[in-house]
Amino acid sequence: MNIISKLLKPYKNLPMSVYVIFFASIINNLGNFVAPFLTMFLTYSIGMKVETVGVIVAVNSFVGLVASAHGGKLIDVMGRKKIFIIFRTTSAVALLLCAFTRNPIILTALLILSNFLGGYSLPVYSTIITDITEGEQRNTAFSLQYMALNIGFSVGPLLAGFLYNNYLFWLFLGDAATTFISVILVALFIPETMPDRQKISSSKNNKLEQAEEGSLLQALIKRPTLVLFSFIIILYFIVFSQFNFGLSLQVSEVFKNKSAAVFGSLMTVNAVLCSIIPMFLTALTGKIKASLSMVVGGILYAVGFEMIFFINGYFLFVLSAMIWTMGEILISTNTNVYIADHTPASHRGRFNSIFPIIRKLGFMVGPIIAGLYVKYTNIRNLWLFLGVLSIIGAVMMYRLHLIDNKANELSASESA
Repeated sequence: MNIISKLLKPYKNLPMSVYVIFFASIINNLGNFVAPFLTMFLTYSIGMKVETVGVIVAVNSFVGLVASAHGGKLIDVMGRKKIFIIFRTTSAVALLLCAFTRNPIILTALLILSNFLGGYSLPVYSTIITDITEGEQRNTAFSLQYMALNIGFSVGPLLAGFLYNNYLFWLFLGDAATTFISVILVALFIPETMPDRQKISSSKNNKLEQAEEGSLLQALIKRPTLVLFSFIIILYFIVFSQFNFGLSLQVSEVFKNKSAAVFGSLMTVNAVLCSIIPMFLTALTGKIKASLSMVVGGILYAVGFEMIFFINGYFLFVLSAMIWTMGEILISTNTNVYIADHTPASHRGRFNSIFPIIRKLGFMVGPIIAGLYVKYTNIRNLWLFLGVLSIIGAVMMYRLHLIDNKANELSASESA
């Protein structure tokens, strides 16, 4: 009982808005029915050609990224809550309309419109958490948000699969309904958190969080450590992208006709741990700086992925998945914390919109690099290459940690 109390202690006394975001995220992601089955739905239910569906999925992803980038600017100018309510609601309406048509052109337009409108609200949760937390509390809040995402994503596709096979009409209605519920929760229980000019100017936040004039690029240039951080993040997510691409190829080579069941079980291990382990890792690393936690995450990536070069047994693959999943949790949660600690209060929406795009760049580039590497060597050697990339990322992150420490010491001596 004492152990449970210690684990839960960091999560007590957080701002009420953090708990609202936790429940809203779970509900929203529980109802994330359409996205996982989009390719299957357009191909088999609507009857589109595979090449056409490929273009639609790519365009759908692209417009979401564009909207998110622009949404960050609107969040900083118009406010967090207003943008969330307007764009998340209109996104749900577009999804709702999908339930009442099977015309391929109208359906495709509505799906892309829904994703485009929803993209504007994507940076809101992270921006609100950044507004209302600092220090260890910020680390805990982002950990809670990460658990919410994974709890929702763990169960949502199962429900979506059932609806897809039995009640296709409700696939869209359910997704829209859970989106409406999340909007209601935010509208009723979360106040506007965007600081006004007076609050920003009188803020006693650390120097890197003080307001800046000018564009996102100008603010980023004044923070060269964030530029280096962006490069490290791309490296880390190139490595992590192989949990889907490279791992599926390796499992197919080792387990042959049992590969689908084995790969599915490894994804389940990942999903379950991502829903539970953040609580334990937060208790262990709560007092450690985000940059140093990400060094540990990089080392766990190196161990977890590189060991695949040497193994063939199922339980060793499970152990590997457990190790790199802990690395994923440390890197994903602390990425948000690091960005929050280095973002000017005047640009929080914009910074929270641009870094997910940088992370996605790693996911986009990773399979391409891995495919070329496997083509000229073999799938086994890929894991040695990923281990080297992980160590390079960890070393660079440790160097960044030292730079930040030195900058903090200089800042402290100047203010003394």
